[in-house]
Amino acid sequence: MIPLLLWILATTDAAFIGYREAAGRSALINKQAYYRRAMLRGILLGQVAVGIVGMALTVSLLLSPEPVVLVDKLQKAGSRMVLVYLPYALVILLAFVLRAVPSVDLRSITSVVIFGPFTFIRPMVVVAGVAWGFWVVPSLTTLLLGVLILTLMLAMEWLIGRLRTAKLIS
Repeated sequence: MIPLLLWILATTDAAFIGYREAAGRSALINKQAYYRRAMLRGILLGQVAVGIVGMALTVSLLLSPEPVVLVDKLQKAGSRMVLVYLPYALVILLAFVLRAVPSVDLRSITSVVIFGPFTFIRPMVVVAGVAWGFWVVPSLTTLLLGVLILTLMLAMEWLIGRLRTAKLIS
């Protein structure tokens, strides 16, 4: 259950990254399709990141002398990460639901009150989740997987921006 929740949370975060990176870059009046494509782009890039972490996790399990113990430890670390990431993701999802209401005022308020501040605190939330997971299960494996997760998730918006600058995406 914990791996599934972490995958859902990573996918939600990746969609938000795609949306956020595209925000303010189009003069279109009707931007729904534009934002859907941006969120899909984020989700796809997020799946690449999840796949990389999954491969690293698989290698860790294959190299571990006690894979069952490692799975238990990683489940424990992952459960702490979920406790950090879930409230953040729920607020973001609530903001997207509110944006579905056809009100310019409500959309503006969600941008200013939720998306702006949550964009600012996102790196701290990502670090806090990994740090709490490592705090509960201090091991080389959790440290290395945590650093990999941090690197991939924090670099995603930068990567999408570089792809846009290189005109590889619109």
